[in-house]
Parts: sequence; structure tokens; C-alpha cells
Amino acid sequence: MRQVPDTEELLTAVESMPLFPLPGTVFIPYTLLPLHVFEPRYRDLVDDAMRASGYLAVPRLRPGWERHYDGAPPVFDTSGFGKIVEYEPLPDGRANIVIMGLGRIRIRREFKSDNLYRTAEGSLLSDEYPTAGERALEGALGRLRMMLAQIIAGRPGLTERLEPLLDKNISGAPMVNGMAHLLLPDVDARQNYIEMDRVDERIEVVETMLAGALLNVAAQA
Repeated sequence: MRQVPDTEELLTAVESMPLFPLPGTVFIPYTLLPLHVFEPRYRDLVDDAMRASGYLAVPRLRPGWERHYDGAPPVFDTSGFGKIVEYEPLPDGRANIVIMGLGRIRIRREFKSDNLYRTAEGSLLSDEYPTAGERALEGALGRLRMMLAQIIAGRPGLTERLEPLLDKNISGAPMVNGMAHLLLPDVDARQNYIEMDRVDERIEVVETMLAGALLNVAAQA
């Protein structure tokens, strides 16, 4: 099992975070993001990250990025970040990596740098739970698991992808984010999702998606 860094380490990491912006990807925390790295600036980024702590953020490029892609097109301020947990260098300098999502940052400012890639200072964003804590969400999380189990029963082909999310050892935010990663339909919905601080609001989004998926399963029965 991969060890999750403590808060102090994450606070230090986000003070100077390499950026790997992508146009059609929103990196949801507590999920895994595989990437094929081929552009020279991102090869440098990954090489430097592997020599350091392995952290990087993956912000989504704002619409219109095509006009400035070779420069520094604007990105959304709220981004997922994580740590490289798998690294496969290829003979021609390219690489395959897998990033484990560890949290969200708000990009405060970018640094001027001699590097080909971009680096920013970020603020670590926290997941907000009700006053009573995560226990207050147990009923809602139970409903999500029940709905997911019904979907799996109606669509056995999805068992391999969805069944791990039924593990009761997975806590609130990771479980909900894992469901959102599989269910949210497009980058706009995903971006709106990671900008939500409150876990109960994220649960409402996922519950709505699960309800729609259940209707589809019933219609195809």
C-alpha cells in the first residue's frame, strides 16, 4: 500500500509546484492519472521531479489555449496535484508515468524560471466536512454504495472497474472522488467538481449521476 504524505510535507510541496497543464483533463484527487510524456518541456519536468520529490500539478488549460500553447496559456486556478508513483523511461527520452492524486491546490502565482516548464506557488485546499465530521456523512455514503451495487448487479461488465469502490475501508472523500472520476461526463463538470470544497456537495453531485445511471440500467433491463 502506498504511503500518503503528511500535511506538512504537502504544504512544503505546494510552495513550488511544477505544472503539467492539459486541455482535456481534470485531475481528481485520490485517483490515478497515467500519462505518456513526449514534449521536451515535460520530459524535463518529469526528469527534475524524479530527482526531487516527485510532485507535480495537472491544471486544466482554459478554453482558447490553442493560440498560446507553445507559451504559457491560462489555466484554471484550482487544480489536482499528486506524486509520480510509477515511472517508465523509454530509450528515446519519452516516458510513461502514473501520478497518484493527493489533493487540490489553488494556483496563486507563477514563477519566472529558466526551465522550459512552468512552476507555480499554490495554496493547499482542504476537504470540508460537516461540523459533526465524517461520521455525519455515513448515511449518504451508504446510499452511494447501495446505488453502486445495484448498478453493478445490472451491468456485470462494470464489476472490475466499480466494485473496488464498495470497499468500506475507503473513507468519504476518496470514495466519492473515485466515483466522480468514473461518472462525471465532461471536463466542465469535472472542473466544477474539484472546485467544491464541501464533501457533502460532492456527494450530491455523485448521487445525481448514480441515479441517472440506475435509470439507464432499468431502461436496458
